[in-house]
Amino acid sequence: MSDYSITTTFGAKDNLASGDSAKLIKGAEFDTEFVAIVAAVTSKADTANPALSGTMSGTVIIQGGTF
Repeated sequence: MSDYSITTTFGAKDNLASGDSAKLIKGAEFDTEFVAIVAAVTSKADTANPALSGTMSGTVIIQGGTF
């Protein structure tokens, strides 16, 4: 599982003057961000239908029943 980490600082471009060519956002910068987002999202368990692998551990507490 991976967590999403920002790889491109788009906010820094906001501080540039209008007309500055460095202010433009290129497709490659978007691709880098979206690839990181996809990796983070697809590596997490789906809430509606989680498919987990590996060894899970935890505590089970049952009240008023048997296990």
